[in-house]
Amino acid sequence: MRVTMLPSVGGGIGHISRSAALARALRRLDPGIEIEFVLDAERLRPFNIEATMQMGFRPRFLPPRTRENREGVVRACLGGADVIVDDVARYLLPLRQGVPEAAWISILMHPIGDELFLDWPFMAQMDALIWPYAPLVGLPAELAPFEGKLHRTGPFLEIGGVPEKRAARLQLGLREGEAAVVYAPRGFPFGPEFGHRVLSGVYEAVKALRAGGYPGLRLLLIAVKDPAELRAAGLPEALPEWVSVEGVVTPGRSLLYARAADVLIAEGTSTMHEGAALRTALVLIPGPIREAIVLAEGLAREKGGRLLKIAEVTPEAVARVLAAVLGEPALNAAMLDRAALLVGGGGGTDAAARLVLEVAARRRAARLAP
Repeated sequence: MRVTMLPSVGGGIGHISRSAALARALRRLDPGIEIEFVLDAERLRPFNIEATMQMGFRPRFLPPRTRENREGVVRACLGGADVIVDDVARYLLPLRQGVPEAAWISILMHPIGDELFLDWPFMAQMDALIWPYAPLVGLPAELAPFEGKLHRTGPFLEIGGVPEKRAARLQLGLREGEAAVVYAPRGFPFGPEFGHRVLSGVYEAVKALRAGGYPGLRLLLIAVKDPAELRAAGLPEALPEWVSVEGVVTPGRSLLYARAADVLIAEGTSTMHEGAALRTALVLIPGPIREAIVLAEGLAREKGGRLLKIAEVTPEAVARVLAAVLGEPALNAAMLDRAALLVGGGGGTDAAARLVLEVAARRRAARLAP
């Protein structure tokens, strides 16, 4: 059996990591399954090539399509697939005409604008639709007509093998008395203005707290593609010893950082889901897209994290929130338990992987039927 993954590649790495999580779950259920990642070259941000490689998959590229090359390109890139799974790339569904025997499953995203309504003809032709959000996000009304093919899996989480906090901290070389703030700029997927403001605010806040009552506080930056990104946000070229920088990391190492953190700065839904599931204190600065805002507001409303809107982000405001997290361990414990409860349920990646196998089996049976 062959599954082709078509993750969205025009934004950050969240779609890559979610597709990779599903791929790993499929391999756990069926070690003989073939998984292939295909990245759309027309919309590709180069950052996502390395991200896919770091996830353990060497991608192929879907070249720009024309009337003259379309059939050959589709057969070469998607031919042989039993199931095609797109992660917010359903605009590619018309290519299915070139591979009519393949089933097609789409992983949905909370709408940024009106795209769920505008894309109903695509969704009507899918074999199945996956809604990968915690229940507190709710379900948009536009999806009501597709109830029969809609599967609420909940977030795709892979935290089973993540060490406990003390072991995670030891692996990262954190010493007793060193509190750690973890933030992943990830190439600023929400734009440089947003990303620079957050990164600068976090850096200056940690700097101020170190000069105050938290001299052992550290800032750990991961998923930094290019050090120039840091300088563009106003950080010095020669970073102080209390700042650590690592490039694009594997999913396992990213989760290790999230577990080890005393505070995790969360902009996107993947980081929010993972931090909550790992029982790490969250400072929620949601990116300017609806899914991130809805999830962050829900977690804050239900006492699962502390919310700071981007318009409120200043070094002073970030420092106040960080100090509140670091100075209130009893309140934090209750918040961590609450956050983990809020993002649980639904089956996640395993439920999605079982769905892929079921859809493939149904499609195979239909082909073999007399």
